[in-house]
Amino acid sequence: MRAFKRRRGMYAARLDTDERDVIAALVADVAELLGAGRLESRDSEAVVVGDGNPRMRIEPLPPPSDPAVRRLLPDASRDDPQVAEEFRRLTEDDLRAGKIARLTSLWDALTTPTEGWRADAFVVAPQDAKDVAAAITDLRLVLAERLGIRTDEQAERLYDALVDSPQAELEGVDEVLDPAARRYLVAVYGALSWLQESLVDLLLHDLRAPGRPADQ
Repeated sequence: MRAFKRRRGMYAARLDTDERDVIAALVADVAELLGAGRLESRDSEAVVVGDGNPRMRIEPLPPPSDPAVRRLLPDASRDDPQVAEEFRRLTEDDLRAGKIARLTSLWDALTTPTEGWRADAFVVAPQDAKDVAAAITDLRLVLAERLGIRTDEQAERLYDALVDSPQAELEGVDEVLDPAARRYLVAVYGALSWLQESLVDLLLHDLRAPGRPADQ
């Protein structure tokens, strides 16, 4: 994996086949958590909505009991259940649809080669960078919940422990996970965090310097 760099007017990272497969599988899992079904079969589940465009069929969901989904779709109020329930009723469908749309676009980008680029190039148009960063945030939120991460300091401690001693037990991680799964999820979380940071750095740099020519 190599970080995002500015190339030919685009933002391009490098992901090998295994890295793409890992991230794409996580994208599909998170989309399914949000009620999208499996992204691999979405063509047969597409429906036509008001604007005439095919969209993914989104299955209705009860109020989330999975803590990871609650991280993605948090309550509007922790103190007033009625306010939280009403806000969820009014906004959750649109919020889920937006997240699923971003995840679907990311899945397509990961599973479809970009014409005219090397095989391991993961290419993001500058105008799409915010959506890609937001989708990666949702992936990281789900991983963070599975790993028991609530703060940046906890994430750093887990990642440092993995780097310093790959076979060590990772304190503070969900005890339901076996040690190998814990180390795997921490590694994926760290890689996604690093990849997202490189993308956001480029985006912020360009936002602060409008009109800057892209590197060739």
